[in-house]
Amino acid sequence: MPDPWLAWGVAGAAMVAALFVLRAWTPSNDPNATLCIFRRLTHHDCATCGMTRAFAHLAHGDWRGAFALHPLAPPLALELVLLWLAAPFAIRRGLEVPPRVRDRWLLGHAAAFLLLWAVRLFL
Repeated sequence: MPDPWLAWGVAGAAMVAALFVLRAWTPSNDPNATLCIFRRLTHHDCATCGMTRAFAHLAHGDWRGAFALHPLAPPLALELVLLWLAAPFAIRRGLEVPPRVRDRWLLGHAAAFLLLWAVRLFL
């Protein structure tokens, strides 16, 4: 099993690196300038379309712009930061997320993405 402190440090470094990259990048508003294969094939947004551009807006401090591109980006970013900040307390106490809780958490996120995707497709 990997060292939890190393995993925590790598996750933090990855978040900081992503922040710098997204802060340096100015996303295009052109819907044809996309890397999303689903959008290129179907001409419809996928469940995560706009997420990378939304995170770039967050890195610039533009919460409204991020929310406009993908409403789940701001809460997801906040969740990632809060989980990273809470991890040292769990590591010190030797706590692990039970698989049942982890699976429900992941299913909840998937359901939120799919529900938002359905709303965006039909409205």
